Amino acid sequence: MKFNSLIFLCLSFSSLFALENNNKNEDGKVFLAPRLAGDSLAIRNYDKNTTSTEATTLKDAFSQGTVKGLIRYSAQYRDTNLLTIQDGTSKASVKQYSALGGFLGYETAPLFNTSVGATFYTAQKLGNNPDSRRGLGGLNEDGGTTKSYTVLGEAFLKVKDQNNRLVIGRQEMPNYRFVSLSNIRFSPFTHEGASYENTLIDGLQVNLAYITRQKDRNSENFEGMVRAARASKKNSAGKTLVRGSWDTNNFIGNGRYTGESKAMGMLGLVYKQDTYALEAWDYHVSDFVNTVYLYGDYSFKASQDLTLTAALQYGNQQDSGTHVAGNVDTWFYGLKAQASLDSGMTFFTAFNQVAYNENSYDGGTIFVRWGTPQMFNSYQVQDSELAGTSSYGVGAQFELGKLGLVPNTVIRFRHAYYDMPDALTQKDARQDRAESTFDLRYSFTKNDGFGIFTTMQGLSVQFRMAYDKYKTDYDFAAYQLENGYSFKTVTQDFIDTRIYVDYNF
Repeated sequence: MKFNSLIFLCLSFSSLFALENNNKNEDGKVFLAPRLAGDSLAIRNYDKNTTSTEATTLKDAFSQGTVKGLIRYSAQYRDTNLLTIQDGTSKASVKQYSALGGFLGYETAPLFNTSVGATFYTAQKLGNNPDSRRGLGGLNEDGGTTKSYTVLGEAFLKVKDQNNRLVIGRQEMPNYRFVSLSNIRFSPFTHEGASYENTLIDGLQVNLAYITRQKDRNSENFEGMVRAARASKKNSAGKTLVRGSWDTNNFIGNGRYTGESKAMGMLGLVYKQDTYALEAWDYHVSDFVNTVYLYGDYSFKASQDLTLTAALQYGNQQDSGTHVAGNVDTWFYGLKAQASLDSGMTFFTAFNQVAYNENSYDGGTIFVRWGTPQMFNSYQVQDSELAGTSSYGVGAQFELGKLGLVPNTVIRFRHAYYDMPDALTQKDARQDRAESTFDLRYSFTKNDGFGIFTTMQGLSVQFRMAYDKYKTDYDFAAYQLENGYSFKTVTQDFIDTRIYVDYNF
C-alpha cells in the first residue's frame, strides 16, 4: 500500500476549501461548498430524509422508511523516518491498515412528526494488517491488537417539524463545530444524548445539546467526555501534561483519565445571510473544561466571476468545577482569505496562533477530540492545536470537470508551516514542521459541482497524500537534561497516503 511514487504531485500550496462558495452544477443547480473549518471527509447529508412524507399509520411509518448506507474500501500507509538521538542515525517506522466497511442505517417515515432510526458501522480487515504496524486508528486497536469491529453507532428518536428538530439517543452530530464527525477513517464520531435545533427566526439557527458519551472513530464503546478528550497524565516520553491542582485518583499510572464520567452541555447560535455568517458556541464539560468558539466570514463579488471571502475565528478554553484534569487556560485565533472563480478555481491562505502557557494542560494545547479540529490550518496530519503553534498555510483547489480539463475530477494542493515553541528552557517545546498535501477526487456520477469532501450519491474515489518534514537541528540531549524526561527518537520526516473508494446510497 505504498504510494510514494506520487510524491512529485505535492506542491507548495495549502489550507483548506472551507468557506461557502456558490457555483453551478452541470445540471444547473446551485452547489454550496460546506462552511466548515476542519478537514473532514463527510459520509452523507446531515438529515438525509428531510423530504420524507408523513405517514398516516404505524405500518406505513415502517414500510415507507428510509435506508441509508455507505460501502467503503479504505487503506492508509505511513512511512516515518525517526532520528535516533544517541547516534544520529535514522530508522523507519511503518504503520498501515486496509479494510472494507461503512454503515447501514434505517429510519422510519415520520408519524406525527416523530421517527426512530438506527445505524450500524463496521470495518473488516482486508489485506495486510499486522499488529506491529497498528496506530493509525483505522481498525479497533484495544488491547494492542488490530481487530475488525461492528458497532451500533446510532439509535435515536427524532421529533421534527418545519422549525424544530429534537433527537434523543445515539446520533451523528455533523454540524456543531467542535462536536462533529471527523470521519477520516471508517466510522465517524457519534454521540449519545439529546440535541435540539430551532430555526423559527429567519437566518438564525439555535443549537442545544446535552451529550453524555462519545464513540471514537474505531471504537465499539461509548465513553464520557473527559475520556473522549484523551486527557492523560503523561505523554509517551514521560512529560507530565496535567498542570496545577488536580486529583491524582483521576489517573491510574501514567495513562489516560480514569475518573468519573462527565457530560457536555452545548449552546450554539448560527446566523447566516447571503454575504456573511456569524457563529457563537459554548461547550461545557462538567468539572473539566469550558470552550468558547466564535466564527465569522464575509463574502462579496469583486467581479462577475470572482468572489472574495474573509473569515476569522477565536477559541478559548478554561478549566471548570473541580478541574479533574488540572488547570486549563488557553486560546487560539485564526484568519483566512479565499478567492473563488466561477470557472472552478479556488485559492486560499490562512494563519492560526495557539497560546503558550506552561501553567495550562500540555502548555496550552487545545482539546479538540470531540470532532473535527476547527483550526483553519487543520490538515491531513497536522491539526495546529498544539501549544504555542503559529501556522501559516496556502492552497488551491481546481474543479477540473468544470474547467473542461479532466471530467468528474477535483484536485487540491496545500502547504503549511508550523512554527512551534522550541527554546531549550520551554518544557513544552516541539519540533518545527511543514506539511504539503495533495488530494484528488473522482466521481462516477457528477462531472462538476462537488468538492473534496462533498457528500454525493453513487461511487467516488479519493486519493490523499501528505509529506511532513520536521526540523531536527536541536540539541535534544541538552533539552532532555534541562527538562527532566527522556526520549530515544524524534520525528525526521514521513509520507502519509490514504485512499477511499466510496459507494454512497
